[in-house]
Parts: sequence; structure tokens; C-alpha cells
Amino acid sequence: MHNYRMYIIAIGWLYVTILVAVNEASLVGGIVSFTFYGLLPCGILLWMSGSKVRRQRRAYREAQLARSTQPDQAGLTSGDAIAPIGEETVALGEGAPASAVNPGDSGNTQAQPGQRI
Repeated sequence: MHNYRMYIIAIGWLYVTILVAVNEASLVGGIVSFTFYGLLPCGILLWMSGSKVRRQRRAYREAQLARSTQPDQAGLTSGDAIAPIGEETVALGEGAPASAVNPGDSGNTQAQPGQRI
């Protein structure tokens, strides 16, 4: 998938630009020459050479998503939960009360007389 030879070329080019930057008269000149002759061109080159891989990954993810949302022979998508045989699926329907977050709070579901809500 990756073109590893391109990385060797980029490493070699960065090595050459480091040597050029070291031979500059000032520190600022070395940093500027390394940035504009080394980092910027290598970054653009590697970004452009990786576009095919990014496009393939995006197509693969879209295909996986499309495959996971298509129903199987039973008419269920892969995201549907199926309870094991002999067990009921616990789910909330419309109007069903939600279970308490704290198990100690699940006992009283209605306010007592005189209790502030």
C-alpha cells in the first residue's frame, strides 16, 4: 500500500538540506533554508504521494459501512442486537421509564407525600 522508496528519498533529501542549513552563515539563515528547502517540499511531496492511500482507505471504510448497514437473510443489520435463546431483550420503548443510574435510587419511582420534587 505504501511506497516505502519515497520515504528513503525524503530522508536523503532532508539529510542534504540539514547539511546545507549547517553551512549557512547564521542560525536564522539555517532554519529558513532547512524549512523552505527541506521540510516544506518533503511535506508536500509526502502528502501528495499519500493521496492514493488515503483515497483507498476512504473507499474501504465506505464499503465497510455500506456492508454493515445492509440486512442479512434474517432481515437484520449487523448492528441489531439479538438476545440469546431463552432470554428476553431489555430495551426501552416509548413511554417506558428509564432505569436509575444509581441502583440505590431505583426503589422509589414516585414522590412521597410532602416530598419536594
